Amino acid sequence: MKVSSSWTTVISPLSVSADTPDPGRWASLAVVLTGAFLAALDFFIVNVSIPAIRTSLKATFAEVQLIIASYGLTYAVLLISGGRLGDIYGRRKMFVWGVVSFTAASLLCGVAPSPIFLIAARALQGVSGALLFPQVLSIIQVTFPLRERATAFGFFGTVIGLSSFAGNAIGGVLVSADVWHLSWRPIFLINLPIGLLTVILAERFVKESSSPKARRLDLGGVAILTFALSLLLYPLIQGRESGWPAWAFICLIAFVPVMIMFVRYERQVTARGGSPLVELSLFHNRVFVTGLCSGVCFFSGAAAFFLISTIFLQNGLGFSARHAGLTFLWFAIAFLSSSLASVRVQPKLGSRIINLGVLFMISGLVGLLWISSLRGAALTSLNLAPILLVYGTGQGFVMPTLINTILMNIKGHDAGSASGVLTTVQQASFATGVAVIGTVFFSALGQISTVEAFVRALRIAFSVNIGLLLITFTLVLQIPRFPAKEQSR
Repeated sequence: MKVSSSWTTVISPLSVSADTPDPGRWASLAVVLTGAFLAALDFFIVNVSIPAIRTSLKATFAEVQLIIASYGLTYAVLLISGGRLGDIYGRRKMFVWGVVSFTAASLLCGVAPSPIFLIAARALQGVSGALLFPQVLSIIQVTFPLRERATAFGFFGTVIGLSSFAGNAIGGVLVSADVWHLSWRPIFLINLPIGLLTVILAERFVKESSSPKARRLDLGGVAILTFALSLLLYPLIQGRESGWPAWAFICLIAFVPVMIMFVRYERQVTARGGSPLVELSLFHNRVFVTGLCSGVCFFSGAAAFFLISTIFLQNGLGFSARHAGLTFLWFAIAFLSSSLASVRVQPKLGSRIINLGVLFMISGLVGLLWISSLRGAALTSLNLAPILLVYGTGQGFVMPTLINTILMNIKGHDAGSASGVLTTVQQASFATGVAVIGTVFFSALGQISTVEAFVRALRIAFSVNIGLLLITFTLVLQIPRFPAKEQSR
């Protein structure tokens, strides 16, 4: 793609300062967040469309699983590589090519004539998403001065958080509307005009940047890490649906020695003066490491919450896909409000706003367990409204602030590597949470399909969520209230 000559200058990551911020940075933020929203949305939008896809394409249950898994797997395993490519060849360039290929893959998904074709197109979507998504965090990191970075990351967290609700709601509405008798296909075709507009605006508003430290892609590191993440993520994504066969546990066990091999290889690359895929020096940053660990617990529970709640509403209470999706509107309203408010509150509370948000989320889960036990089959969306408002408020406080806290002290030349690590941890946590807590839920449910059985399974599964949130709360207490000020002393 031809790059406009007026934006071809590569800016140094250190050239953005409080005195000379990029005047087009907010327009740039809007553009890259649109691309991030598309990539995150397509994680969730397919779920409510699966019955229509299965009927239309005569897909088997195994093929349906792969339609979902092919996107998540390719997306998650290539995120770090995508971030590194942006460091080397230019973050705007990789973002643009990621959006272009994602749009093309969406078109292929929308016209897919068979399940195998759709699986392959979804895998291509995942590869494209892994190329564009890490650039978003990197561009924010090098474009905004420190005093505005929390606000920019706040908007990022808001967009990603809303994508889970939007996927369920938009998917349910589009499939139910049966636009031009296309059934499920508009859930992919809607990406075309948005993707094309994003590319045009990116060429105009997003400045190019790259890392002077990154010289070439570490192909050995890419191969080892891709293999390691595949060993972790594929059994987590497919294991529960397959009944947890022996191969799933073998893969999970093998993940550990392969990751050890990856770390040793990266140390050798660094010792030779090469450009490693992951800058291991990142893990000398206590805030970064502690933030990642707390993120594992937080993201694992957050992903499982939507899966289990949706199953409870549809299968347990008999809500339609549209009704279940729109029930989470209360969550979306609260999340949007609190995530935007967190930007103004964080300068006063610092990282303790995460602790406050976690307490809101725990209160929401306790309230959900209480009202579901009290009302049983008579539970309505209106009963759930105050619960979802409390839970959504808490998550809105946590997500943007946690992302900002993790990346706050990362230098510009490490932005791509750090962004790739964070987003990979996020997606791996999503898969882990859905697999582990989903297994707890279905094991507790057993073969009984009464409302009482669903309520009991909900109580057991969400007890795990509450435990994860308590660990998150404890870990965040280990992070300085204002990490940037601590580092500057």
